[in-house]
Amino acid sequence: MFVKTLFVFITICNLQLTRAAVTKNDKSNSQIVFPGPVQDLGHRYGTPNETDPCEGQNFCTIKPPDYPQEIFNNIFRGKYKEPIFRPSYVLTDSRAGDSEEADNCASKVKYEPIYQVRPDTLSKWRMVAQAPQENFNQLIRLEVCAAPVDVPCFTKFRGPMDLEATCMQKYSVWEVLVHDEKGGTETLKVDLPACCSCYYKFKDVFKKKTS
Repeated sequence: MFVKTLFVFITICNLQLTRAAVTKNDKSNSQIVFPGPVQDLGHRYGTPNETDPCEGQNFCTIKPPDYPQEIFNNIFRGKYKEPIFRPSYVLTDSRAGDSEEADNCASKVKYEPIYQVRPDTLSKWRMVAQAPQENFNQLIRLEVCAAPVDVPCFTKFRGPMDLEATCMQKYSVWEVLVHDEKGGTETLKVDLPACCSCYYKFKDVFKKKTS
């Protein structure tokens, strides 16, 4: 009797130990832990290039994040009691012409403050002085061809066979007040789009025959 009771007790103990071991293994297997990243690979191939909204232009009407507004406010503080508008137009041979005449070339016109200019598209941007809170503004009427250059114009009218009419972007010279990067300002002359006009030119076929 004693031997039978001892055997039953040992069997129950073994079952409990086995069940505990299985439960322990189940818990360890159910919790899968992944190691953390050793380094941030989010910019492994460099940061994405942010598109420049004024790329390919020598002017920009969008205010950049690093625009020195406080510097310009301090420069013009208390100087003007009424709003003044610049910049100065420099008269050149490439004039816009009569705005009431039709030139058959589609264009986009805007009249708003400019915040950056540069002599050409490869040069460094220069910050244009704007301080509307101190009554100093630099606004320019900009007219840009809506379509690429050399688009035919006045196609309903027949001209000489050796000539063709195409749209051309025309520019005017403006003297703009910009930041001199020394805490002050200086003037900078830049060519800015003034109109999109229709011009006649010799056809390429005619040029080849005469060459």
